[in-house]
Amino acid sequence: MAHMHGYSDPEELMKEVHDAAALFVEPQRLAELHRAAVEGMVAGAEVEVYRKDGSRRWVKVNLQTARGALGAIEAIDGTVEDITERKQAQEALLFKSALLEAQSETTLDGILVVDESDRIVLVNRQFRTLFGVPDDVVESGEDRPLRTYVMQQVQDSHAFLDKIAYLYAHRDAKSRDELLLKNGRSFDRYSAPLVDSRGEHRGRIWYFRDITARKRAEEQVQFLAYYDALTKLPNRTLLMDRLENALAGARRRHEKVAVLFLDLDRFKVINDSLGHAVGDLLLHAVGARLRGCVREQDTVARVGGDEFIIVLNAVGDTAEIAATAERLVDAMTQEIVVDGHPLTTTCSLGISIFPENSSDAGTLIKYADQAMYCAKEGGRNAFHFFTDALNTQAVERHSLESDLRGALERGDFFLLYQPEVNLVSGEITGLEALVRWRHPQRGIVAPGDFIPVAENSGLILPIGEWVLRAACAQLRQWQDEGVRLVPVAVNVSAVQFRQEGFCSLVRTVVEETSIPPECIELELTESLLLSNESVVHAVLRELKEIGVQLAIDDFGTGYSSLSYLRQFHVDKVKIDRSFIRDLATDRDDAAITAAIIGLGQILNLTVVAEGVEEESQVSILQEYSCDEAQGYYFSTPRPPDEITERLKVGSIAIASAPCAVVSGAWHMLGSSAVR
Repeated sequence: MAHMHGYSDPEELMKEVHDAAALFVEPQRLAELHRAAVEGMVAGAEVEVYRKDGSRRWVKVNLQTARGALGAIEAIDGTVEDITERKQAQEALLFKSALLEAQSETTLDGILVVDESDRIVLVNRQFRTLFGVPDDVVESGEDRPLRTYVMQQVQDSHAFLDKIAYLYAHRDAKSRDELLLKNGRSFDRYSAPLVDSRGEHRGRIWYFRDITARKRAEEQVQFLAYYDALTKLPNRTLLMDRLENALAGARRRHEKVAVLFLDLDRFKVINDSLGHAVGDLLLHAVGARLRGCVREQDTVARVGGDEFIIVLNAVGDTAEIAATAERLVDAMTQEIVVDGHPLTTTCSLGISIFPENSSDAGTLIKYADQAMYCAKEGGRNAFHFFTDALNTQAVERHSLESDLRGALERGDFFLLYQPEVNLVSGEITGLEALVRWRHPQRGIVAPGDFIPVAENSGLILPIGEWVLRAACAQLRQWQDEGVRLVPVAVNVSAVQFRQEGFCSLVRTVVEETSIPPECIELELTESLLLSNESVVHAVLRELKEIGVQLAIDDFGTGYSSLSYLRQFHVDKVKIDRSFIRDLATDRDDAAITAAIIGLGQILNLTVVAEGVEEESQVSILQEYSCDEAQGYYFSTPRPPDEITERLKVGSIAIASAPCAVVSGAWHMLGSSAVR
């Protein structure tokens, strides 16, 4: 007892401790034990006591009374046992148990522990949640009912039971696999043997973690790597892989492969007028329609914007490819209802063929792209096969674009002016400024050759600004020289018109040159005016505030509409030369021309006929009361100094309806010899 409390011998203990209660951390516990012993009960308790050095120990105290012959209490005997190490072990075990329980209940994993007798040792709350296990199944304590309940939820019940049977037959085996449930969820499953500190098997532990969200995210990443998110069609990466495989198979089997490059016509008009949301829905519908037009073995891919590529495997002759292309073009013309909007679109399609055109996937796509542009230039809503001539044209366009980039700095551009003439008086009522390119090696490059290249490359913006500034500078020079001013028309491309700050540019140039703003006339196309009605209205309103005049060029070739002529408040319409060319021989062209002139008169618009080359055309236009005309009959485009002399004269001699004789130097300038 003395040693237990840190004393050297009993005498020291008896000498220093006179009251046993002083040894107890909680002295009242000794009083309680004493009272219990006096009352005849066996008093036992685990209590903390002080040692001599002040430290504490756990002891087990048992007290009982010793009574004499008459039953009187003679003494209270007691034993004290040091149980400190056992208590510490118990505390450590309790802490570990609490820690393990906390871990099992806070982990994301569902945990199941089963002993060697198929009895459930532990099931945490997450396991019950993952599988929706009822309490009565767990409370039975048996593993088999729980196993059956889980088995009913998995997709492959046989594989589920086989895995369990294998692991219980191989006690040391560990396992990790994926468990798929019927409801679409995925679990990561891990199992390991449960072994105690002595290496004895106590059962098996199972861990289950819900990885459904992770799997879906991985699948989405994988999908986006190879598929277009909008249309769910293959993207360029998967297209190239499939095309390479198709070409490899075609080489072995000596077959043909066709590559079709499809681009929607005027998709930007729909996108701008109805919004990108409707445009996206249209692209999705187009993708589905294209997929329905080809075979299962073929590939339809979206490679960007409104561009699609179709790969036709194992095709026959050109006629079979053409039949598929025609089917695709026809399918695009069928009405598509998108978000309540009935839409009709067309497409342009280019075709290249392996092995005739190339054996390289990238080159086949490039050639199909070139053929598609040829289909667009030919009037759209059509398909075109690649030829070597197209590649020559593409190389030529690339060369022109390279040369075009330095043309402004070199000062290669210059302006010619073509008069617009009053068909009654012959008076010069206006001029059209026409840009020309004097190439250092090629000589004069026709506008039809370089303007499309400039528009596609974006170079039309600086070139268009130069034309506007040069025309205004020429007007200022004529003003300074006292020459009678007439409006000068400048063509505006759709790229320029949509450029932010276009109106500011016009205002700045007019102010810098100090010319009357009404002397500048901007010629716009019909398709441009309909590209985005709200934006167009705002730009036109600002241009009218500046004071410039507005004309519609090539009228009749686009979406001619009385309503938009009223809305946009233009000053002039110019009848396209395609209607004037056969005016004397084609009744339809004559009727259309007469209708346009009549429409202009009703709306108080000036009507100008373009491309007038023959006396018969002049006579008919005079008969229809057309206001003005422009063309080689009156004059070819001429340099500023010659135009200056003609402006001083003020008029050009013209024929009188119905069959006058035309004479004069300016008529000779328009003769075939000069042209």
